[in-house]
Amino acid sequence: MKNKKLISIIIIISLISFILGTFFGTLITSKFLINSDNNKETISSTVILNKVKDQSFLITRTVITDEKSTIFIDQGSDWSNFWWSHEITAEALMQIDIGVDFTKIEEKDISINTNKKEIRINLPLSEIYNISLEGDIEVATKSGILKKLLASDDNEDYNLALNELNKKAKYSVVNNEEIIKEAQLSALSYLQIILKDIGYSITVL
Repeated sequence: MKNKKLISIIIIISLISFILGTFFGTLITSKFLINSDNNKETISSTVILNKVKDQSFLITRTVITDEKSTIFIDQGSDWSNFWWSHEITAEALMQIDIGVDFTKIEEKDISINTNKKEIRINLPLSEIYNISLEGDIEVATKSGILKKLLASDDNEDYNLALNELNKKAKYSVVNNEEIIKEAQLSALSYLQIILKDIGYSITVL
């Protein structure tokens, strides 16, 4: 008799435990789903903008080019050039860092499609961040007689050469559509990494 009562009590306790477990499990699951829905609602252009602008300027492509330049300082006549002409020939490897300035992105550049779970960002065009020497400049000069004797300035020649090489390096990049496009695509890859926790696909315009 006691065994029957004990079994009945165990069955009743098990049943109550099952009912309570099911109730609390359902409650926790519902709360989790509600929180998940709330988190989805917080995905806005403002949230995306803050995440993106934290990256500042992102260097997405580095190019090294061999640049050559010849600068001829014409004195205006053959006679003057005989005495005072000056020609600088220079060659150097130049490093050009290219990227996207994320601080230029505004809220109007971001659109969110919650149904498709897609974020579209209108990125600024890629631009040159920095141009620097990769090694040394090889400089050679050819001057008129008086220029060589009286007014030769190695520092001035170096600065003129560096300035000209910078211009040539810049020109070689800004006129290369393939390099600019590669820098833009690299920016997309980086955006996909920093926004992966959101669960949306990223498209750049």
